Amino acid sequence: MEENTSTEARREYVRTNDLIPVYYEVLRGDEESRSILDWELLFDDIEPKPEENPKLYELLFDINQKLNILLNEISEKNGFNLPVAREVNISGGGLRFIAKDRFEAGARLMLKTFLPTYAHVIRLTCEVVRCEPAVGGYEVAVMYAGLDETTRDKIIKYIFARQRKLLRTEKGKPE
Repeated sequence: MEENTSTEARREYVRTNDLIPVYYEVLRGDEESRSILDWELLFDDIEPKPEENPKLYELLFDINQKLNILLNEISEKNGFNLPVAREVNISGGGLRFIAKDRFEAGARLMLKTFLPTYAHVIRLTCEVVRCEPAVGGYEVAVMYAGLDETTRDKIIKYIFARQRKLLRTEKGKPE
């Protein structure tokens, strides 16, 4: 029996396109990401529940986004700025984004992102699957390495929420 190794056959998880911040840096050897700052770890284990108090959740989400902007500005001034990608294709198994930097297949990256449904930073250790020239830089495809199931579930829940939102938007458009 012939083994099918096409791109579609390798995909295990549902995917979606979105505009979210993704910060990336190269990891060398066993090096831990120097981008993990104490202020990011403060509330990492707290997961607000929007169904308990939607207004409070929305307010906290807005405050958190404003704080992220300020903290990024402070970090940049202190030499902690990391390149950022905005347009991504995300799945439970990996991510694709446009980067200004070129990476070799097999390179390890630390990605940080902020999914709109969760009010904390998600850090993802990844391996570059491919890197090809694209408009505005390089299209980088990565697969997650050593991702725990809790984080994977958060990503998948986010993807389904995003797809529901897109479907509702499409239904509301006149034909």
